Amino acid sequence: MELDWTTYPDWIPAQREAPAMELDWTSCSDWASAQRRAPAMELDWTTYPDWGADPPFSPPGSETVVKFDAYGDGMGRYNIFSYQHNADRYGYVPIGEWAETLSLSSDLIRWPREVVPPSQCSDPCARNEMKKMQAGEYCCWICTACEAHEYLADEFTCSPCAPGQWPSEDLTSCYDLPEDYIMWEDAWAIGPISIAVVGFLCTSLVFWVFVRHNSTPLVKASGRELCYILLLGVFMSYSLTFLFLAKPSPAICAMRRLGLSTSFAVCYSALLTKTNRIARIFSGVKDGGGTTKPRFISPTSQVFICLSLISVQLVLVSVWLLLEVPGTRRFTLPERRQTVILKCNVRDSSMLLSLGYDVLLVILCTVYAFKTRKCPENFNEAKFIGFTMYTTCIIWLAFLPIFYVTSSDYRVQTTTMCISVSLSGFVVLGCMFAPKVHIIMFQPQKNVTSLRLNINRFSVSGPATTYASHASVSAQYVPTVCNGREIVDSTTSSL
Repeated sequence: MELDWTTYPDWIPAQREAPAMELDWTSCSDWASAQRRAPAMELDWTTYPDWGADPPFSPPGSETVVKFDAYGDGMGRYNIFSYQHNADRYGYVPIGEWAETLSLSSDLIRWPREVVPPSQCSDPCARNEMKKMQAGEYCCWICTACEAHEYLADEFTCSPCAPGQWPSEDLTSCYDLPEDYIMWEDAWAIGPISIAVVGFLCTSLVFWVFVRHNSTPLVKASGRELCYILLLGVFMSYSLTFLFLAKPSPAICAMRRLGLSTSFAVCYSALLTKTNRIARIFSGVKDGGGTTKPRFISPTSQVFICLSLISVQLVLVSVWLLLEVPGTRRFTLPERRQTVILKCNVRDSSMLLSLGYDVLLVILCTVYAFKTRKCPENFNEAKFIGFTMYTTCIIWLAFLPIFYVTSSDYRVQTTTMCISVSLSGFVVLGCMFAPKVHIIMFQPQKNVTSLRLNINRFSVSGPATTYASHASVSAQYVPTVCNGREIVDSTTSSL
């Protein structure tokens, strides 16, 4: 007899086949003895139909009926209880049973908050959540929220939207975000525009004064041709504010790149031509050559030199525009994906590199202004040019760090750029033109012509005659000195 005692069905037939066999299964000797006493008992326990054919039976001394299903398993029977609060105590209340079928008294069940709880492994995920399945599970998952810039590709996947896009309301797709740029009515635009308008008015006033007094000695001695070119550059610098605040487009971007560097080139080319002329006049006064007139100091020559310097910048900008075609791009910061900035497709580094030629002009102007700082009062325009260049250097040395630090906020960066350019224009107007306009408008007695004296450069004093306001007065000529050299050519009155 060979039995598999680990299965419950094997045990019941064994009891029926050998009811008189009483063994002590706690010892191994009884097990071997049982095998010897029942050698002829051979059962086929692998055939389930034999089991299904056995009728239900009741164990001795028990009223419980033991039944088997078609697979030889015992039929279970269960009582169902509900833990409830009755009166003043908690207890288990029978509400049904299971005996081949379910018998349940639903009216005896008391659910919390009168709501039937769901019978499931995991709750459904929210609209912005995906299902993260558990390892080895098919009905249980963890709900994981998608990022703000992600949409649901399916119930198990969150996919990020492309740069410049944002998930739709139902998170099933992405849409293009509206482009952000400075509006004319923004507070960031009102300030620079106000400054530029004031600059336009001041530039127009200076231009009107110079045109009205175009033939006066002061305007002539100031180099009126270069002054008009300088005023044009200042006017262009104020115009840049409106270009930088306008909505970016290919045309606007091209005008920005062309106007920024060119406006500075116009201003500083005129100033460099002025300072270079003054420096050459005084450097030419050498021993034995004091009466030699320097070359290329006529108004025509000065204009030609100035335009040549400007044309260099125009060529550089033209090449830049050909190498990097103007256009726009949608820019998005990684930490602010919900904001799309409409910008020109030019790098900040490229924009600053385009000012390299202008920086060279500023440096040369500053050097010449420093060299001519000791010129006499009749030539003190060099001193005003020096003030202009020193102040310009301070402004741009302060602007460059601010421009890079504020690169993360295009509004602050654009506003800083506009104000810095406008301040450069005000520096030129204040240092170069304000003293001249003051003399022309409020001190006309100084706007006179002094007679050029042809005397020996070694004389210390001598009689001279000047003409001022149709009146002739007697004066003593005393040669003045600039950087240790005598001045033999003085045609401008004191500023």
